[in-house]
Amino acid sequence: MAEIGTVPLVATSNIVNQTGSLMMMYLTTLTLHNVTENTIHPGGGIDEKCYGMFGCFGIDKEWTSARRPIALHPQTVSEIDARFAVFNADNRTYPNFLDNTFLDAEVDEIRGAGVITRWINPNATIYFITHGFLESGKTKWIERMLNLLLNRDPNATVIVIDWGRGSNPPYNQACANIRLVGAITAHIIDKIKKVLGLPNLDRVHLIGHSLGSHLSGYAGHALIEVFQEKLGRITGLDPAELAFTEQDARVRLDPSDAKFVDIVHSDSTPFVPHIGLGLFEPIGHVDFYPNGGSDQPGCRHDFWKHADTRFVTNMFQFFSCSHSRAYEYFIESLEPGRRPTVGVSCSSYDRYLLGHCYDCARLPHRCVRFGLDSEQDYRRMTEQRQGPIQLYFRTAAKAPFLMPNYRLTVVLSNSTDSRKHGPEVGRIVLQLQSTDGVRSDKVFFNDDVM
Repeated sequence: MAEIGTVPLVATSNIVNQTGSLMMMYLTTLTLHNVTENTIHPGGGIDEKCYGMFGCFGIDKEWTSARRPIALHPQTVSEIDARFAVFNADNRTYPNFLDNTFLDAEVDEIRGAGVITRWINPNATIYFITHGFLESGKTKWIERMLNLLLNRDPNATVIVIDWGRGSNPPYNQACANIRLVGAITAHIIDKIKKVLGLPNLDRVHLIGHSLGSHLSGYAGHALIEVFQEKLGRITGLDPAELAFTEQDARVRLDPSDAKFVDIVHSDSTPFVPHIGLGLFEPIGHVDFYPNGGSDQPGCRHDFWKHADTRFVTNMFQFFSCSHSRAYEYFIESLEPGRRPTVGVSCSSYDRYLLGHCYDCARLPHRCVRFGLDSEQDYRRMTEQRQGPIQLYFRTAAKAPFLMPNYRLTVVLSNSTDSRKHGPEVGRIVLQLQSTDGVRSDKVFFNDDVM
Protein backbone atom coordinates (compact mmCIF):
# COMPACT_ATOMS: atom_id res chain seq x y z
CA MET A 1 0.00 0.00 0.00
CA ALA A 2 1.40 3.40 -1.01
CA GLU A 3 2.18 5.79 1.82
CA ILE A 4 2.92 9.49 2.32
CA GLY A 5 4.92 9.73 5.50
CA THR A 6 3.06 7.45 7.88
CA VAL A 7 -0.45 8.13 6.54
CA PRO A 8 -1.57 5.41 4.08
CA LEU A 9 -3.57 6.31 0.99
CA VAL A 10 -6.90 4.52 1.36
CA ALA A 11 -10.36 4.61 -0.15
CA THR A 12 -12.16 7.93 -0.46
CA SER A 13 -14.71 7.18 2.26
CA ASN A 14 -11.95 6.37 4.73
CA ILE A 15 -10.05 9.53 3.75
CA VAL A 16 -13.15 11.57 4.53
CA ASN A 17 -13.58 9.94 7.93
CA GLN A 18 -9.90 10.11 8.89
CA THR A 19 -9.49 13.66 7.69
CA GLY A 20 -12.57 14.73 9.60
CA SER A 21 -11.16 13.18 12.75
CA LEU A 22 -7.75 14.72 12.14
CA MET A 23 -9.32 18.15 11.63
CA MET A 24 -11.30 17.81 14.86
CA MET A 25 -8.15 16.77 16.73
CA TYR A 26 -6.18 19.60 15.17
CA LEU A 27 -8.75 22.29 15.90
CA THR A 28 -8.93 21.02 19.46
CA THR A 29 -5.18 21.53 19.89
CA LEU A 30 -5.63 25.11 18.77
CA THR A 31 -7.59 25.90 21.90
CA LEU A 32 -6.79 23.31 24.56
CA HIS A 33 -3.46 23.50 26.33
CA ASN A 34 -2.10 23.13 29.84
CA VAL A 35 -2.04 26.63 31.34
CA THR A 36 -1.39 25.79 34.98
CA GLU A 37 2.13 27.23 34.70
CA ASN A 38 0.85 30.70 33.84
CA THR A 39 0.83 32.21 37.31
CA ILE A 40 3.69 34.14 38.93
CA HIS A 41 7.17 34.09 37.44
CA PRO A 42 10.43 35.43 38.89
CA GLY A 43 11.16 38.92 37.66
CA GLY A 44 7.63 39.55 36.45
CA GLY A 45 4.20 40.25 37.85
CA ILE A 46 1.08 38.14 37.96
CA ASP A 47 0.70 36.14 34.72
CA GLU A 48 4.05 37.42 33.48
CA LYS A 49 7.08 35.56 32.27
CA CYS A 50 10.40 37.28 31.60
CA TYR A 51 12.99 36.65 28.89
CA GLY A 52 16.08 38.60 29.84
CA MET A 53 16.83 41.64 27.68
CA PHE A 54 13.69 40.99 25.62
CA GLY A 55 11.36 41.85 28.48
CA CYS A 56 8.38 40.31 30.25
CA PHE A 57 5.19 39.09 28.62
CA GLY A 58 1.86 38.91 30.41
CA ILE A 59 -1.29 37.07 29.41
CA ASP A 60 -3.88 39.11 31.26
CA LYS A 61 -6.21 41.88 30.10
CA GLU A 62 -6.15 42.29 26.33
CA TRP A 63 -4.25 39.03 25.76
CA THR A 64 -7.13 36.91 27.04
CA SER A 65 -10.61 37.39 25.60
CA ALA A 66 -13.57 35.46 24.26
CA ARG A 67 -11.79 35.11 20.91
CA ARG A 68 -8.52 33.95 22.49
CA PRO A 69 -9.72 32.20 25.66
CA ILE A 70 -6.48 30.33 26.38
CA ALA A 71 -3.43 32.57 26.10
CA LEU A 72 0.06 31.18 26.56
CA HIS A 73 3.49 32.57 27.26
CA PRO A 74 6.13 32.30 24.55
CA GLN A 75 8.46 29.35 24.63
CA THR A 76 12.06 30.03 25.59
CA VAL A 77 14.46 31.84 23.28
CA SER A 78 16.39 28.62 22.67
CA GLU A 79 13.24 26.60 21.97
CA ILE A 80 12.03 29.04 19.32
CA ASP A 81 15.58 29.50 17.98
CA ALA A 82 14.73 32.46 15.73
CA ARG A 83 17.39 32.99 13.08
CA PHE A 84 18.11 36.16 11.12
CA ALA A 85 19.64 35.37 7.72
CA VAL A 86 21.24 38.31 5.89
CA PHE A 87 21.16 38.37 2.08
CA ASN A 88 22.44 40.95 -0.39
CA ALA A 89 23.02 41.13 -4.14
CA ASP A 90 26.47 39.56 -3.77
CA ASN A 91 25.33 36.81 -1.44
CA ARG A 92 21.95 35.30 -2.29
CA THR A 93 22.69 31.64 -1.61
CA TYR A 94 24.75 31.33 1.58
CA PRO A 95 23.56 33.99 4.03
CA ASN A 96 25.31 35.41 7.03
CA PHE A 97 23.48 35.28 10.35
CA LEU A 98 22.81 37.78 13.12
CA ASP A 99 22.64 35.93 16.43
CA ASN A 100 22.99 36.47 20.18
CA THR A 101 26.68 37.25 19.72
CA PHE A 102 25.65 40.26 17.66
CA LEU A 103 23.21 41.43 20.34
CA ASP A 104 25.66 40.86 23.20
CA ALA A 105 28.63 42.62 21.58
CA GLU A 106 29.33 46.33 22.09
CA VAL A 107 28.61 48.68 19.20
CA ASP A 108 32.25 49.81 18.91
CA GLU A 109 33.41 46.19 18.89
CA ILE A 110 31.06 45.34 16.00
CA ARG A 111 32.09 48.45 14.08
CA GLY A 112 35.75 47.59 14.58
CA ALA A 113 35.24 44.15 13.07
CA GLY A 114 33.76 45.81 9.98
CA VAL A 115 31.64 42.78 9.16
CA ILE A 116 28.16 44.31 9.38
CA THR A 117 29.01 47.14 6.99
CA ARG A 118 29.99 44.51 4.42
CA TRP A 119 26.71 42.72 4.89
CA ILE A 120 24.33 45.68 5.12
CA ASN A 121 24.40 48.87 3.05
CA PRO A 122 23.47 51.77 5.36
CA ASN A 123 22.40 53.90 2.39
CA ALA A 124 19.74 51.55 1.01
CA THR A 125 16.54 49.88 2.17
CA ILE A 126 16.76 47.05 4.68
CA TYR A 127 13.93 44.53 4.21
CA PHE A 128 12.86 41.93 6.76
CA ILE A 129 10.68 39.07 5.49
CA THR A 130 8.95 36.58 7.76
CA HIS A 131 6.64 33.60 7.40
CA GLY A 132 3.56 32.37 9.23
CA PHE A 133 2.22 29.28 10.98
CA LEU A 134 3.71 25.89 9.99
CA GLU A 135 6.37 27.46 7.78
CA SER A 136 10.05 28.37 7.95
CA GLY A 137 12.42 30.92 6.46
CA LYS A 138 13.37 28.40 3.78
CA THR A 139 9.96 28.41 2.13
CA LYS A 140 10.03 29.00 -1.63
CA TRP A 141 7.92 32.17 -1.69
CA ILE A 142 10.42 33.93 0.58
CA GLU A 143 13.27 32.97 -1.74
CA ARG A 144 11.36 34.35 -4.73
CA MET A 145 10.53 37.58 -2.92
CA LEU A 146 14.04 38.27 -1.67
CA ASN A 147 15.54 37.73 -5.13
CA LEU A 148 13.05 40.10 -6.76
CA LEU A 149 13.69 42.74 -4.09
CA LEU A 150 17.44 42.48 -4.70
CA ASN A 151 16.91 42.59 -8.47
CA ARG A 152 14.86 45.74 -8.05
CA ASP A 153 17.46 47.38 -5.79
CA PRO A 154 20.92 45.72 -5.86
CA ASN A 155 22.04 47.97 -2.99
CA ALA A 156 19.31 46.72 -0.65
CA THR A 157 19.65 44.14 2.10
CA VAL A 158 17.10 41.41 2.81
CA ILE A 159 17.00 39.78 6.25
CA VAL A 160 14.83 36.66 6.57
CA ILE A 161 13.37 35.99 10.02
CA ASP A 162 13.14 32.21 10.41
CA TRP A 163 11.12 31.23 13.49
CA GLY A 164 10.14 27.84 12.07
CA ARG A 165 10.79 25.93 15.30
CA GLY A 166 8.30 28.21 17.04
CA SER A 167 5.64 28.04 14.30
CA ASN A 168 4.47 24.49 15.05
CA PRO A 169 1.16 23.49 16.67
CA PRO A 170 -0.63 24.20 18.87
CA TYR A 171 -1.69 27.38 17.13
CA ASN A 172 -2.09 29.41 20.32
CA GLN A 173 1.53 28.59 21.22
CA ALA A 174 2.68 29.93 17.85
CA CYS A 175 0.59 33.06 18.51
CA ALA A 176 2.44 33.49 21.80
CA ASN A 177 5.85 32.84 20.26
CA ILE A 178 5.60 35.70 17.76
CA ARG A 179 5.46 38.16 20.66
CA LEU A 180 8.96 37.13 21.71
CA VAL A 181 10.27 36.92 18.13
CA GLY A 182 8.91 40.43 17.54
CA ALA A 183 10.84 41.70 20.57
CA ILE A 184 14.02 39.95 19.40
CA THR A 185 13.54 41.52 15.96
CA ALA A 186 13.23 44.96 17.55
CA HIS A 187 16.54 44.47 19.37
CA ILE A 188 18.22 43.31 16.15
CA ILE A 189 16.94 46.38 14.28
CA ASP A 190 18.01 48.77 17.03
CA LYS A 191 21.49 47.23 17.09
CA ILE A 192 21.78 47.54 13.30
CA LYS A 193 20.72 51.19 13.54
CA LYS A 194 23.38 51.95 16.14
CA VAL A 195 26.18 50.03 14.41
CA LEU A 196 25.49 51.61 11.02
CA GLY A 197 24.78 55.05 12.48
CA LEU A 198 21.37 55.31 10.82
CA PRO A 199 19.57 58.58 11.60
CA ASN A 200 16.19 56.82 11.73
CA LEU A 201 14.38 53.67 10.59
CA ASP A 202 12.64 55.22 7.60
CA ARG A 203 14.31 52.75 5.23
CA VAL A 204 13.56 49.66 7.28
CA HIS A 205 10.63 47.71 5.82
CA LEU A 206 9.13 44.58 7.43
CA ILE A 207 7.07 42.21 5.26
CA GLY A 208 5.14 39.42 6.97
CA HIS A 209 2.59 36.82 5.91
CA SER A 210 -0.21 35.56 8.16
CA LEU A 211 1.17 35.34 11.73
CA GLY A 212 4.30 37.01 10.38
CA SER A 213 2.23 40.16 9.84
CA HIS A 214 1.43 40.42 13.53
CA LEU A 215 5.03 39.49 14.41
CA SER A 216 6.09 42.53 12.39
CA GLY A 217 3.59 44.62 14.33
CA TYR A 218 5.04 43.41 17.64
CA ALA A 219 8.52 44.38 16.42
CA GLY A 220 7.28 47.84 15.50
CA HIS A 221 5.53 48.27 18.84
CA ALA A 222 8.62 47.13 20.78
CA LEU A 223 10.80 49.61 18.89
CA ILE A 224 8.48 52.40 19.97
CA GLU A 225 8.08 51.26 23.58
CA VAL A 226 11.67 50.23 24.31
CA PHE A 227 13.83 52.32 21.97
CA GLN A 228 11.57 55.28 21.08
CA GLU A 229 12.11 54.54 17.38
CA LYS A 230 9.57 53.98 14.62
CA LEU A 231 9.78 51.71 11.61
CA GLY A 232 9.42 53.17 8.17
CA ARG A 233 7.03 50.54 6.87
CA ILE A 234 5.25 47.26 7.57
CA THR A 235 3.50 45.25 4.85
CA GLY A 236 0.99 42.70 6.16
CA LEU A 237 0.18 39.94 3.68
CA ASP A 238 -3.20 38.54 4.74
CA PRO A 239 -2.67 38.94 8.50
CA ALA A 240 -3.92 35.93 10.45
CA GLU A 241 -7.54 36.14 11.61
CA LEU A 242 -7.86 33.40 14.23
CA ALA A 243 -7.17 34.94 17.68
CA PHE A 244 -6.62 38.41 16.19
CA THR A 245 -10.00 39.61 14.94
CA GLU A 246 -11.71 42.28 17.07
CA GLN A 247 -8.71 42.49 19.37
CA ASP A 248 -6.96 45.36 21.11
CA ALA A 249 -4.40 47.18 18.96
CA ARG A 250 -1.58 45.80 21.11
CA VAL A 251 -2.57 42.24 20.19
CA ARG A 252 -2.48 42.64 16.41
CA LEU A 253 -0.76 44.64 13.70
CA ASP A 254 -1.92 48.26 13.86
CA PRO A 255 -1.26 51.50 11.91
CA SER A 256 0.64 52.90 14.89
CA ASP A 257 3.33 50.20 14.56
CA ALA A 258 5.09 51.97 11.65
CA LYS A 259 4.99 55.23 9.74
CA PHE A 260 3.27 53.40 6.89
CA VAL A 261 1.34 50.13 7.16
CA ASP A 262 -0.13 48.54 4.04
CA ILE A 263 -2.26 45.40 4.15
CA VAL A 264 -3.32 42.83 1.55
CA HIS A 265 -6.51 40.91 2.45
CA SER A 266 -6.97 37.76 0.36
CA ASP A 267 -8.74 35.18 2.56
CA SER A 268 -10.89 37.28 4.85
CA THR A 269 -14.04 35.18 5.18
CA PRO A 270 -14.67 34.24 8.84
CA PHE A 271 -12.72 31.25 10.14
CA VAL A 272 -16.02 29.90 11.46
CA PRO A 273 -17.75 28.53 9.43
CA HIS A 274 -15.77 29.16 6.21
CA ILE A 275 -12.21 28.49 7.47
CA GLY A 276 -11.00 31.84 6.20
CA LEU A 277 -7.47 32.35 7.50
CA GLY A 278 -7.07 36.10 7.01
CA LEU A 279 -8.36 39.17 8.82
CA PHE A 280 -11.16 41.23 7.24
CA GLU A 281 -10.83 44.33 9.43
CA PRO A 282 -8.93 47.27 7.90
CA ILE A 283 -5.83 47.58 10.10
CA GLY A 284 -3.46 49.64 7.95
CA HIS A 285 -3.08 53.09 6.46
CA VAL A 286 -4.09 51.46 3.17
CA ASP A 287 -5.89 48.12 2.95
CA PHE A 288 -6.06 46.32 -0.39
CA TYR A 289 -8.93 43.88 -0.96
CA PRO A 290 -8.19 42.06 -4.24
CA ASN A 291 -11.37 40.45 -5.57
CA GLY A 292 -13.18 41.75 -2.50
CA GLY A 293 -10.65 40.24 -0.10
CA SER A 294 -11.76 36.59 -0.16
CA ASP A 295 -12.44 33.57 -2.39
CA GLN A 296 -9.68 34.37 -4.85
CA PRO A 297 -10.27 33.34 -8.49
CA GLY A 298 -8.75 29.97 -9.31
CA CYS A 299 -8.96 28.71 -5.72
CA ARG A 300 -11.37 25.81 -5.87
CA HIS A 301 -13.63 24.98 -2.97
CA ASP A 302 -14.83 21.57 -4.20
CA PHE A 303 -12.47 19.76 -1.81
CA TRP A 304 -14.01 16.30 -2.05
CA LYS A 305 -14.76 16.31 -5.76
CA HIS A 306 -11.37 14.84 -6.63
CA ALA A 307 -10.24 13.71 -3.18
CA ASP A 308 -9.45 10.22 -4.45
CA THR A 309 -6.98 11.37 -7.11
CA ARG A 310 -5.73 14.79 -6.04
CA PHE A 311 -6.01 14.69 -2.26
CA VAL A 312 -2.96 16.77 -1.35
CA THR A 313 -3.56 19.35 -4.08
CA ASN A 314 -7.19 19.75 -3.06
CA MET A 315 -6.25 20.07 0.61
CA PHE A 316 -3.90 22.94 -0.24
CA GLN A 317 -6.49 24.57 -2.50
CA PHE A 318 -9.19 24.33 0.15
CA PHE A 319 -7.26 25.50 3.17
CA SER A 320 -4.61 27.95 2.00
CA CYS A 321 -4.96 28.89 -1.66
CA SER A 322 -6.65 32.24 -1.06
CA HIS A 323 -4.45 32.86 1.99
CA SER A 324 -1.27 32.41 -0.05
CA ARG A 325 -2.48 34.63 -2.89
CA ALA A 326 -1.54 37.70 -0.81
CA TYR A 327 2.17 36.98 -1.17
CA GLU A 328 1.72 35.72 -4.75
CA TYR A 329 0.21 39.08 -5.76
CA PHE A 330 2.88 41.04 -3.91
CA ILE A 331 5.70 38.98 -5.43
CA GLU A 332 4.26 39.45 -8.90
CA SER A 333 4.10 43.22 -8.39
CA LEU A 334 7.91 43.17 -7.93
CA GLU A 335 8.61 41.65 -11.33
CA PRO A 336 10.54 43.99 -13.66
CA GLY A 337 8.66 45.72 -16.44
CA ARG A 338 5.24 45.02 -14.95
CA ARG A 339 2.66 47.77 -15.25
CA PRO A 340 1.36 48.72 -11.81
CA THR A 341 -2.00 47.43 -10.67
CA VAL A 342 -4.06 50.23 -9.16
CA GLY A 343 -6.35 49.80 -6.19
CA VAL A 344 -9.44 51.99 -6.28
CA SER A 345 -11.09 53.41 -3.18
CA CYS A 346 -14.77 52.55 -2.92
CA SER A 347 -17.39 52.17 -0.20
CA SER A 348 -17.84 48.48 -1.08
CA TYR A 349 -16.60 45.87 -3.52
CA ASP A 350 -20.07 45.60 -5.07
CA ARG A 351 -20.06 49.29 -5.92
CA TYR A 352 -16.57 48.90 -7.34
CA LEU A 353 -17.78 46.09 -9.63
CA LEU A 354 -20.66 48.26 -10.78
CA GLY A 355 -18.17 50.90 -11.92
CA HIS A 356 -19.17 53.63 -9.46
CA CYS A 357 -15.65 54.41 -8.25
CA TYR A 358 -13.41 54.65 -11.32
CA ASP A 359 -12.44 58.30 -10.85
CA CYS A 360 -8.65 58.06 -10.87
CA ALA A 361 -8.30 60.76 -13.52
CA ARG A 362 -10.52 63.21 -11.64
CA LEU A 363 -9.61 62.12 -8.10
CA PRO A 364 -6.09 60.62 -8.31
CA HIS A 365 -5.67 60.68 -4.53
CA ARG A 366 -8.37 57.99 -4.33
CA CYS A 367 -6.25 55.51 -6.29
CA VAL A 368 -3.14 53.75 -5.00
CA ARG A 369 -0.65 51.55 -6.84
CA PHE A 370 -0.38 48.06 -5.40
CA GLY A 371 3.02 46.92 -4.13
CA LEU A 372 6.12 48.85 -3.11
CA ASP A 373 4.90 52.05 -4.79
CA SER A 374 1.83 52.31 -2.55
CA GLU A 375 3.83 54.29 0.01
CA GLN A 376 4.47 57.11 -2.47
CA ASP A 377 0.78 57.31 -3.31
CA TYR A 378 -0.13 57.31 0.37
CA ARG A 379 2.15 60.32 0.94
CA ARG A 380 0.18 62.14 -1.74
CA MET A 381 -3.04 61.18 0.02
CA THR A 382 -1.84 62.58 3.35
CA GLU A 383 -1.03 65.87 1.67
CA GLN A 384 -4.72 66.07 0.77
CA ARG A 385 -5.70 65.00 4.31
CA GLN A 386 -6.99 61.66 3.14
CA GLY A 387 -7.29 59.19 6.02
CA PRO A 388 -7.00 55.38 6.02
CA ILE A 389 -8.37 53.97 2.81
CA GLN A 390 -9.77 50.65 1.55
CA LEU A 391 -8.96 49.73 -2.04
CA TYR A 392 -10.20 47.17 -4.52
CA PHE A 393 -8.93 45.56 -7.71
CA ARG A 394 -9.52 42.33 -9.61
CA THR A 395 -7.04 39.65 -10.61
CA ALA A 396 -6.88 36.73 -13.01
CA ALA A 397 -7.49 33.15 -11.89
CA LYS A 398 -3.97 32.02 -12.73
CA ALA A 399 -0.52 33.59 -13.07
CA PRO A 400 0.09 36.24 -14.16
CA PHE A 401 -2.54 37.37 -11.66
CA LEU A 402 -2.19 41.14 -11.78
CA MET A 403 -3.88 42.92 -14.65
CA PRO A 404 -5.23 46.34 -15.53
CA ASN A 405 -8.79 47.02 -14.40
CA TYR A 406 -11.02 49.00 -16.76
CA ARG A 407 -14.49 50.44 -16.65
CA LEU A 408 -16.38 50.15 -19.93
CA THR A 409 -19.46 52.26 -20.56
CA VAL A 410 -21.68 51.19 -23.47
CA VAL A 411 -24.14 53.85 -24.59
CA LEU A 412 -27.00 52.58 -26.74
CA SER A 413 -28.64 54.88 -29.21
CA ASN A 414 -31.93 56.41 -28.20
CA SER A 415 -32.48 58.47 -31.32
CA THR A 416 -35.73 58.70 -33.28
CA ASP A 417 -34.24 56.61 -36.09
CA SER A 418 -33.20 53.86 -33.73
CA ARG A 419 -36.67 53.69 -32.21
CA LYS A 420 -38.28 53.53 -35.66
CA HIS A 421 -35.95 50.74 -36.70
CA GLY A 422 -37.93 48.39 -34.52
CA PRO A 423 -37.12 45.96 -31.76
CA GLU A 424 -34.25 43.62 -32.54
CA VAL A 425 -32.80 41.02 -30.25
CA GLY A 426 -29.06 40.49 -30.10
CA ARG A 427 -26.15 39.82 -27.80
CA ILE A 428 -23.31 42.21 -27.14
CA VAL A 429 -19.85 40.65 -27.04
CA LEU A 430 -16.75 42.57 -25.96
CA GLN A 431 -13.16 41.71 -26.87
CA LEU A 432 -10.19 43.99 -26.31
CA GLN A 433 -7.14 44.06 -28.55
CA SER A 434 -3.81 45.63 -27.58
CA THR A 435 -1.61 47.66 -29.90
CA ASP A 436 0.61 44.61 -30.44
CA GLY A 437 -2.33 42.44 -31.47
CA VAL A 438 -2.92 40.51 -28.24
CA ARG A 439 -6.63 39.83 -27.74
CA SER A 440 -8.48 39.37 -24.49
CA ASP A 441 -11.03 36.69 -23.77
CA LYS A 442 -14.50 37.50 -24.99
CA VAL A 443 -16.91 39.01 -22.48
CA PHE A 444 -20.58 38.20 -23.10
CA PHE A 445 -23.06 40.69 -21.69
CA ASN A 446 -26.04 38.94 -20.12
CA ASP A 447 -29.47 40.27 -19.23
CA ASP A 448 -28.40 41.20 -15.71
CA VAL A 449 -25.62 43.43 -16.97
CA MET A 450 -27.85 45.05 -19.56
